[in-house]
Amino acid sequence: MARITVEDVYRGEKYNVLDAAGAEFLTKGRPAGYSRSTWLELLLVKHTLIAANKITREGDWIGGMISDESPFPIKRWYEDDDDD
Repeated sequence: MARITVEDVYRGEKYNVLDAAGAEFLTKGRPAGYSRSTWLELLLVKHTLIAANKITREGDWIGGMISDESPFPIKRWYEDDDDD
């Protein structure tokens, strides 16, 4: 059981969603009728879901994703914008 980050999921050795999606794109190509960017996005979603299942099976968890509080200062869309 390990605490991992979103970056670990996408770039780390254990899950590496980006490499998995890229490898599938390069080896299998894309179906006719899909743009390159759309197909890459779909592959990212596919491999993210595969990684999520693996994370659950292995008992890992993504740190910082449970809290409703953002680690970054956020300005809400409805707040007055004084930065003009």
